[in-house]
Amino acid sequence: MALPLLQEAAVGIGTVSVKFGRTIKIASIKNANIIVQTTAATPTVLNAPFKPIDTLSDFNQISRTLKLFWKTQLSPSTEYIIRFINFVDAANEPIPEEQIVFTTLAAGATPSQPIGPTPFNSVNAPELEDILIEDKSIKINAFTGHQIVAKNPDFYITETDPESGAFYLESDYLNGRIKVTFNQKPAANFMNNRYFVAQRKKIQRQPGRWESIDTRIATHSWKPEVYVDFPSLNDATPSYFIENKEYFEKGYKYRIKVSKDVGI
Repeated sequence: MALPLLQEAAVGIGTVSVKFGRTIKIASIKNANIIVQTTAATPTVLNAPFKPIDTLSDFNQISRTLKLFWKTQLSPSTEYIIRFINFVDAANEPIPEEQIVFTTLAAGATPSQPIGPTPFNSVNAPELEDILIEDKSIKINAFTGHQIVAKNPDFYITETDPESGAFYLESDYLNGRIKVTFNQKPAANFMNNRYFVAQRKKIQRQPGRWESIDTRIATHSWKPEVYVDFPSLNDATPSYFIENKEYFEKGYKYRIKVSKDVGI
């Protein structure tokens, strides 16, 4: 028996949280494949019900959890269906459509204007809660593998330090240095913040924006390693790769975006 597409789901005032029951091909996670419509005899399809999906920040590949953010107003006392269509699994096999059915309450809540208890009832009655992590941490989401293959199938990232997806790290981890190892040494002209973009975002329940960080990019003299050095915290003049300094702030998550254009 095939695993379900949707394992858990929760519909709320500002967001819809979905936990997939199987590994999903990231390319199929897009707004066009998620349709919201009424259950009336002549259904009304909502135009662009969610904000554009950013799979780097909205989708967690480890937990297979996707968060959608409402951008449209729903009618009160109305039953809706969220349809998940044209999804593809890791083996590139199409997954049959699955749906979430929910009903808005008579108060007529607007997703962008919370007014108290969540005004939605899901048929599944799922429980999927956000977790607030308060720790000195870093999380890396790098453009690896399939995103570089399009340019050169013989050039790719082999590993990172810390490992991609690591959550709990000390604020002085490796003196603020993140190591990205390729299978071949990349060209020197790619060693700048245009091709290696470091960002951070505050860990919180409500949506937040990624902010870019001015890092120092360097490479080993002969090893295929690229070093992304973060600036020290609380210094008028930031230091890079110096002992006894703090580089990663508590209550934030971090990522590094590696451009697909990086080459040898």
